Amino acid sequence: MSAAAKTRPTDLAATFEDDRYSWTRRRSVRRAGVVGEAVLVGALALAALAAGHGLLGSGVFAVVWVVGLLLFIPLHSVVNLGVRGLHDRRETTLDEVQRTQRDRSTAATHWPRLLLSLLAVLVAVQTATSTDGAGGASGGTAAFSVGFVLWFASWLTSTWHLAWTLPEED
Repeated sequence: MSAAAKTRPTDLAATFEDDRYSWTRRRSVRRAGVVGEAVLVGALALAALAAGHGLLGSGVFAVVWVVGLLLFIPLHSVVNLGVRGLHDRRETTLDEVQRTQRDRSTAATHWPRLLLSLLAVLVAVQTATSTDGAGGASGGTAAFSVGFVLWFASWLTSTWHLAWTLPEED
């Protein structure tokens, strides 16, 4: 690879630095996005718990999850653009300040992410090993969905922390 190619920003880095998305970098927009994502993830968890206890039919559960995950895409795009995609970009496309911000956020959320990940594994193991009287998995899809939401939240925690704590840009 040539030296020019190594220093040229990638398309992804160029998108995150594009001034058309500067409105997403305001603290109020970033925080609103974090709250929206947290509410959406919480709603998915509640839907999975409700389905696991028989309070939500499987068809309704599937629709809630499909709609929720489709809503997540543009919402996370706003949050990710607001933090300039610091957790998604290659190291070479970040400057020193951006690396420091990303590393500080990752370190600050290490234990919560670890706890959420362990809970996700415990839910998955418990779901996979528990059986009802007939020997089938009890509440399988819904219980695995709870584990997925916990894992999903652990993945989002660093970005949420970064979006919440980044100072206003000048």
